[in-house]
Amino acid sequence: MEPFLEALKKKVLVGDGAYGTLLASRGLVAGGGVGPVLNLAKPNFVLAAHQEYLEAGADVIETNTFGADPMALVSAEANVGSYEVCKAGAQLARQAAGERAYVLGAMGPLFRTSAKLSDDERRAAFTEQARGLVDGGVDALLLETFPDLQELLFAIAAVRSVAPKTPLITQMAFSLAGTTTTGISPERMVRELEKQPVDVIGANCGGGESAAIEVCRRLVELTEKPISIYPNRGLADFDDHGRPIYIESSDYFARSARRLADLGANLIGGCCGTTPEDIRKLKAQLVARKPSMRHLRVPAEPAPKAKPREPLKVQPTLESDLAARRVVVAEVDPPRGIDASSELDGAKLVVEAGADALTIADNPLSIMRMSNLAFASLLMQRMDARIVLHVACRDRSLIGTQSHLLGAYAMGISNILAVTGDPVATQAYKGSSGVFDMASHKLIEMISRFNQGDFATGKDGDARTNFFVGGAFNCASRKLENEVKRFQRKVQAGARYIMTQPVFDIAKAREVTAAVRPLGVPLILGIMPLVSERNAEFLHHEVPGIDVPENIRERMKGKRGEAGRAEGVAISKELMEQIAPEVQGYYLITPMSRYDMIAELTRFARTLRSSNAAESPNRNYQ
Repeated sequence: MEPFLEALKKKVLVGDGAYGTLLASRGLVAGGGVGPVLNLAKPNFVLAAHQEYLEAGADVIETNTFGADPMALVSAEANVGSYEVCKAGAQLARQAAGERAYVLGAMGPLFRTSAKLSDDERRAAFTEQARGLVDGGVDALLLETFPDLQELLFAIAAVRSVAPKTPLITQMAFSLAGTTTTGISPERMVRELEKQPVDVIGANCGGGESAAIEVCRRLVELTEKPISIYPNRGLADFDDHGRPIYIESSDYFARSARRLADLGANLIGGCCGTTPEDIRKLKAQLVARKPSMRHLRVPAEPAPKAKPREPLKVQPTLESDLAARRVVVAEVDPPRGIDASSELDGAKLVVEAGADALTIADNPLSIMRMSNLAFASLLMQRMDARIVLHVACRDRSLIGTQSHLLGAYAMGISNILAVTGDPVATQAYKGSSGVFDMASHKLIEMISRFNQGDFATGKDGDARTNFFVGGAFNCASRKLENEVKRFQRKVQAGARYIMTQPVFDIAKAREVTAAVRPLGVPLILGIMPLVSERNAEFLHHEVPGIDVPENIRERMKGKRGEAGRAEGVAISKELMEQIAPEVQGYYLITPMSRYDMIAELTRFARTLRSSNAAESPNRNYQ
């Protein structure tokens, strides 16, 4: 056969379909759900799957190696190496294809636990797969189904370090909205990949045939490189067992593939839901088809200016306040039921005391509460309350989080605290679990992309925001330098302020302020007044991220009721006064719904603004 890239120029090549779909239909499910393990466990079945696609007319087949990165294999307890799985997958595909079809070595994004890996470990995960595939005899490497452009660029660099000459195809997954789930448009994808050592640009998975056609239409106008498109067979539905099923017909899928060829695609196959029957009908539509001539987009004449719409009424961010004076952010938790009257009364007390903003946690301690966005709406209706909304990674999928953020901004909320969220530690609600589609630094990065307008499609409405986003800092970490390193990733992702877990004594407060100063962002220090000896012991021993020092617990010893609350407020006031020159704000955390204590500390914080001892906060972050 002639070289793969040469063949792409002369005819439209037909790819294969989904191996996960085909193997699962045969009742083959690998341990831990990682299909590539079958390359070693059931090689004859994988070989038979390749042969079915070849008999259906595929000119190009993929290796059964998508998801074979080391982290996925470890998570599945597969007890096999990524190199071995990928090499075996390449050898099986090569054995089936012989000299009648091309073999693509498939790799996808890293398993999501890779967020905890160093760059060296991530690079090794990609290079291990690439080495196995090249050593197994593939004709080209395929990086597919990437939602995140930065990870794709990282993967390209890693693959090229071990396979500099092997043809490389790069594909991202676009939704019906016209972007990936991280807000990358086809235009931005091409703009970045034109500068990279890649040979083919394309798309797969995502939003089905219609989304693939729209993405292809935009890609062919932007680049002269070959285009590869592997759409799903429509959008997934679910059977009675919760398994995805695809209801679009093979005829519709094949007709859609013909439209892709008409637009100028060079390589067309199928992704989720596609079977050998789909590829057989696709082949019939594309027999001896030559690539269509393309016309690169000519910059259009500027469109007439539309009548400007009335801007959203959005609350001012805390950014200018932090630059001018020490702020007070007071916490008001949503109720555990539908009656929010006592929380609203408490919030009013704190606002009247002079708090600059109210911050609302997102189901703290993983206990069911009213939606913090709904509670924020109630607060904004009843009083002039500026909101700092916590958004946790625990409870919502990536799409759900995006919708949550758009709703918050449409309501006028502009201050966000991005947090991982407390783990689900109980089974109080049967079947409950954390979602954790992303880590907090990835959530911050996504919010930054909303601010940059990356999710705007140009036809479905504007998605540009102006969120002022910050991150949480765990003061109870055994090694603060490690916590600082973690927060540095948040700063790089777009975090513009720090809010800490509560601190109770001046020694720890000064240790924290010294540790975070090099980060260059304003610090809002967590202050939580204790209410009793029992409260202090509970927080210290049972609540993650909180450390009540022994000397403070000794001061609370034997105290409860009014005496306990008075001592707790006194401890907080002493700390606030001593640390005032070193912080840019206080995050007052309400203990056990005692809003009167928070109101008293708010009034005290306002007196510190004009005191000689702490006339203005340290501006080293600027």
